[in-house]
Amino acid sequence: MEKITTSLLKFSAKIKKSAKVIDFATTLSTAKSVLIIMPDNLEHFGVARNFITELKNDFKNAKLIFLTRDNYHSLLDINHPHGIIFVTPEDINQLGLPKKKLQNRILATDFDIIIDLNLDFHLPSTFLCQISAAPVKICLDEQNREPFYNFSFRMNAQKNLAEKYQGLLKYLGGCAQL
Repeated sequence: MEKITTSLLKFSAKIKKSAKVIDFATTLSTAKSVLIIMPDNLEHFGVARNFITELKNDFKNAKLIFLTRDNYHSLLDINHPHGIIFVTPEDINQLGLPKKKLQNRILATDFDIIIDLNLDFHLPSTFLCQISAAPVKICLDEQNREPFYNFSFRMNAQKNLAEKYQGLLKYLGGCAQL
């Protein structure tokens, strides 16, 4: 069922894709609201968690909202002014897509940037990216994500996940400081 849903989602994204030009550096440096989608995979979550302080430093003037599984709550140490959106199994429908309540939580905020830290294609996260009006949607490079994100960060496949996150954040931090 997930393959069918993914195929339909890709088709929809290709139809909706616009040729809008985005000033990437300006958007990064002036961002007021950033959605950070934490990895669904527990091992990857543990690696990504180590980079939260760096994300906060890169986007000092922005409100960061973290989206994560509800059962990872105790693993995520986030303080105000940042927020957390917890995703429960009840938030996902039988097709693997977020239900309206979760979609509305994402749509209620005008995010300037979405950063999806999932290493692999993750249907609920990708769908939330697609429906968001965020001008910049960032992910680690993965071929199935192309229609949904407008910035895909590619690193040498030999690099481990921590090195990939470090490279991404170094790049984003450099752009955000312009």
